[in-house]
Amino acid sequence: MTSQVRYTATETEQLLRHALDSTSRLTKGRLATELGVAPARISEGLSGEWKLGGDKREKLIEKYGQPRGKRGRYVEAETSESISDILQCEQEISRKRHLETILGALTDPGFRQELAGHIIKPDQEDFSGTPPVLTSRQASQTLEKVEQFLMSPEFAEWLEAICIGHQRLCKAKVSAEYFQDYFRASTFYDIDQVAELTFPIGRPEPPSDHGLKDYADRYGLAFQHINGLDLAAVGTAFLSLQDEQHYLAAGLKKPISLAKPPRRKALVENKEFVLTGDRVWQEQGRFNSPKIGQPFTEAGVFRVPLKHPHQVLSPTFERQRNLEVPSGGKGVDWNLDYWTTYRVELFLNQDCNYALVIELGTDHGPFIANDLHHTERTILIPKISGRHVLEHLNELRDWLGMDELPETSIKENIALAGGYIPGAEIL
Repeated sequence: MTSQVRYTATETEQLLRHALDSTSRLTKGRLATELGVAPARISEGLSGEWKLGGDKREKLIEKYGQPRGKRGRYVEAETSESISDILQCEQEISRKRHLETILGALTDPGFRQELAGHIIKPDQEDFSGTPPVLTSRQASQTLEKVEQFLMSPEFAEWLEAICIGHQRLCKAKVSAEYFQDYFRASTFYDIDQVAELTFPIGRPEPPSDHGLKDYADRYGLAFQHINGLDLAAVGTAFLSLQDEQHYLAAGLKKPISLAKPPRRKALVENKEFVLTGDRVWQEQGRFNSPKIGQPFTEAGVFRVPLKHPHQVLSPTFERQRNLEVPSGGKGVDWNLDYWTTYRVELFLNQDCNYALVIELGTDHGPFIANDLHHTERTILIPKISGRHVLEHLNELRDWLGMDELPETSIKENIALAGGYIPGAEIL
């Protein structure tokens, strides 16, 4: 069957010219014969008036190879129409990015396998400190029990109590150690004691015969290898995604399942580009104050009131988790977006319009040197009219918090690259 795909005039011209340039013996007439088209088609293709079909394109590439494209800057990025669109959609995109992070974990085979291994009840008392390695079937069966447990009245009661206690600790601005001790102890003592637990534990000690650990035992689960921090993070995220509003926002048709994770599409799409234009401006700097993202829902996270306002509880599967030290385990990072640095690049395209690349990142972290921009998110505006480029850049300046835009320098670079400068007389 002959392909009905038609390729662009530009690609047709490139392929035809590459074939003709590959050998001096190949004429337009001979090339037309090889392709089985009228000789006039070759001239039309070279002038952009005719486009190759898919079968003819493949024939040319197979015999003469693929022509090299122009050198360029590879970018994998979200796309937007303008700075205004970025700002208008920023909170919505931020929530989607956070939801994407959580969904990515809850549907990841490795994460689910690790969760099951850390919460399964061992056949015999285990003092090794190492969770068992489960088969896929064992993990799936365990996760079915986990789902039943997370949707039980006892877990709901514990979660309500832990939310009350969490709010109390946030208001009191307790230390990281106190925060950790509270969540760890919350699974041991009776659920009706959890909301008001204080440290150090006084005398007489609160009762512990009806703690969350005791109810978990009924489901064939145990907390020897998992702590209350991880349970709170996983439980509240999972239960939020039982809510129709949130699982529909996640692109799912029904509540999420840990045992049988759904297929899903990315909520925030990144596309690949090669920018072949001339770079006429680049700027790197720090925001005056960090840009902080939004959670997909406040009810789906526990904020950690320590150094940074973007921190939330993330399941790390570390028995002795230290909230003040970055996790060294295999867990996930559910923190909100947190941008402290930026880098922007403006490219002059072949059609005298512009492409703008915006990188958002951070200079905080255990492996990031001081004043080094570490890119975590890239946004591309692929086409900005030459008439309005400075308007876009001034909008960008306001958002980045720059004192002023180096307009003269930008215009000089545009002129050197052969670009259009609104209002400038060409002599």
